[in-house]
Formats: sequence, C-alpha cells, structure tokens
Amino acid sequence: MTRCAVVALSFDWTFWYKDKCAEDEDWRLNFQKLFEVSTATQFLEAYNLTKLPSGLPLGASYYFFKKGIQPMWEEEPNRGAGAWIIQVENQINNDLNLIWSDLLFTLISGGFKELSCYLCGITCNVKHKKMKKVAIWTVKTTLENYEHIMKIGKILQILKLNVYEIKSLKYKLHNRLSNNFDYVL
Repeated sequence: MTRCAVVALSFDWTFWYKDKCAEDEDWRLNFQKLFEVSTATQFLEAYNLTKLPSGLPLGASYYFFKKGIQPMWEEEPNRGAGAWIIQVENQINNDLNLIWSDLLFTLISGGFKELSCYLCGITCNVKHKKMKKVAIWTVKTTLENYEHIMKIGKILQILKLNVYEIKSLKYKLHNRLSNNFDYVL
C-alpha cells in the first residue's frame, strides 16, 4: 500500500459559512464553522465538499480565515483593520468562482509569501444578483503595516488588469460606516 506524504499548510485555516439573516436576527448566530484544515489533503477534501460561490443562495457568504480568527470585524485582530474588496459583475465566465478558488489556493500554498502574515482571511459575499464581492482581510492598518497592505493590493491589481473581469478594487477599513474607501487601485 502506497502512502501519500502529509503536506502541512503554513497556517491552519477554518472554513465558515453565513446564511442571510432576518432583519431582527443576531447575525453572529448565523456563522457556521464548516471545516478546519491544517494539511493540503484536508483542504482539498473541504474544498470539494463546498459549493462554488455561484451556487450559494443570495445573501450567503463564505469565510476562510486563519484558525483562531473570527470572521467578524468587531473581534481582534480584525478590529482596526480592513479589507481589499474585489467587486465582480455576475457574468457568464464566472470570474467570481475563479477568483475565490484562485485566492484560496494562493493562501494555502503560501503564494503571498512574506505578505501572508499580514492577511487574516478572505470572504466571498453573494448579497446581490448583479454584484458579488471577494474581500481579502488584512491586519490592522498601522504605519508599519501600510506598505505591506499596499503590496497586497498591487498583487490584486495585476489580477484586475490582466486576468479577471473585476469591476473595482478598493481598500476599506472595517469600521467605516460610509461607502467611502481608503485606497482605490
């Protein structure tokens, strides 16, 4: 019997799912932990058991975060942090599924290299029929982290310009109530 080598990931990760909430419902209660993964095999098994984002009902969201980090901007280490928001128009070529999958595989494979320690996780929201978004959550936006957060944005800008049909790429602090963005690429 041949045994496959267990390939440990650089970080342990958790897949989360959140369904659409009723207006009077506590949204925090809608989070479901789907899988925890620490090896490439576990990740592939979990990935194969989840639907692609285009198969989610309107209002649903996926979250893929480093283990121990809650996918809520009010919780540490997300408080005072932000996210690069990639807006994708719903098109036949299904860029939403491709962006989500590519970013998942990039995260688990260490594709962000030294920038990985500045990332908390990614989300995929299908809140509207015409507009979907994938967001890459970063650590707190301090003067020391600014350069690294901008490097992550520049990597994503290459995807926007050369690979996918991305409507916009913007950085927003989580606690901003307005629709103003802090950085636009």
